[in-house]
Formats: sequence, C-alpha cells, structure tokens
Amino acid sequence: MEYLHGFEKKEQDRLVHQARFLEPYVYAGVDFRKVNRLLEVGCGVGAQSRILLKKFPKIKITGVDFSSAQLHVAAQYLKKPIKDERVELFQQDAQKLTLDYKKYDAAFLCWFLEHVPEPLKVLKQVHKHLKPGAQIVLTEVFNQALFMEPYSPSYLRYWFEFNELQWTMKGHPFIGAQLGHLLKEAGFKSIQVEFRPLHFDSRNPKQRADFIEFFFQILLSAESKLRDQNKVSDALVKQMFKEVEIAKKAKDSVFFYSFARATAIR
Repeated sequence: MEYLHGFEKKEQDRLVHQARFLEPYVYAGVDFRKVNRLLEVGCGVGAQSRILLKKFPKIKITGVDFSSAQLHVAAQYLKKPIKDERVELFQQDAQKLTLDYKKYDAAFLCWFLEHVPEPLKVLKQVHKHLKPGAQIVLTEVFNQALFMEPYSPSYLRYWFEFNELQWTMKGHPFIGAQLGHLLKEAGFKSIQVEFRPLHFDSRNPKQRADFIEFFFQILLSAESKLRDQNKVSDALVKQMFKEVEIAKKAKDSVFFYSFARATAIR
C-alpha cells in the first residue's frame, strides 16, 4: 500500500509533531475513561497512541498498521508502555484484520481512512472486532474546506495537485464528508458526524501563523512524489513559499480548514 507522505525519518518526526500540535482539537470530546481495551487502527509511528495513554491511564492499546517502517518507530517510541503491557503492536492490513472478534471496548482511527483504498472494508473489520455497545471514534480530513487569504493561486494549484495525487493513489482526500454513510454501511448505529472548524484571523495572529506553517509542512511532505510525477515545478513551489510567507505576516490574512469527527456505536 502506497503512502502519500512517505516513510522517511523527517516525515515520521512530522507525524509526532502533528499529533502534539493538533491534540487540543483532535481530542476535544473524546472520552475513553471507561475503556479497557482500545483498538487503534492505523497507529503509524505511535504518535496518537502516546497521547491516548497519557489522557486515559487505564487503557490498553492494540495498535495495527500495515507499514513495518512505521511500526519499527512506534516500537521505540512506545518502548516503556509496551514493556508495561499497555501496548501491543501488529503489522496487519486493516482491510483484513486477524485479531480476536468482539474483544475491544472502543476503536480509534485518526487521519487514517484517507489513505486506504477501501475504507468501508476497514470499518466492517473494526465492527467485527468491537464488543456490542462499543464506541468508534473517527477523525478525518475534508480537504475541500481549505481556505487562505490573501488569495494564493500557487498554493491552491499545489493543493489541487496534492489532492489529485492522493486520489490517483486510491486515497480519499474528502472522506470526512462520507463518514456517516460509511459507518451506516458498516453496520454501526447511533452515528454522529460533525465538522470542526479551524478558523484564525487577526484576532489570533500567532495561531494563524502557526497553522499556516503547519499546513504548509503537510503540503511539502508530498513534494518529492509530486515532483517525481512532474505535477509541480520549481517555479510553482518557489511562488508558493512566497505566498505562505505573505499570509503568515499580512494583517488581514485568514486561515480556515475544517476536519470531520464521527462517532458511532457497535
């Protein structure tokens, strides 16, 4: 399975930073205090796992990922909780899980379904592995929602190519809007979907600049693949850098993005 952002150390470090940076937004409303066994599908380098362990000291996590490279990093990053038997890691295809059925009290998937070819298969697998009445919590992208002022045509052109590349890799850059349907088709009930806006302007200039830079790093994480396929040029990337610097400093600049949060019951 291809991964849009690659498996280099720089990208693995970015994932850890991303988890910490977005923690206040991703975990708002997430309550696993009564959960004993948590299934984390797409655990990657373990960045979200460590936050989950910190926030909910009683949980035990089963982390699953397809990438041996990511799991190798996760094994080091989570060395102590693995030793303490709070975490176990498995290399598996989330579309074909081979764990014990009806074992888990909850499931957590974060920025993962956008990368899998058949997300419905993943959700059906998760459904089989949850206990009756267990909750699933999904956090996913909705890349249609990105907006930045001043008008930045090179940035937007690059963003289009970024999403187009993910789509051609059989990913789903707009999957946030589909979560309700997918959960229903997978057999879940009590489905709730909401969109969480990240909106910063002159009222919060530091957060605005921080988020513009944060998202810029997400865009750059796919630069090598975009260049390999001749989707972006040196001129486009250089102009995008200029537009981002202007947006970070302009008094009237605006950054907006909205991600999707969905919850449901097995």
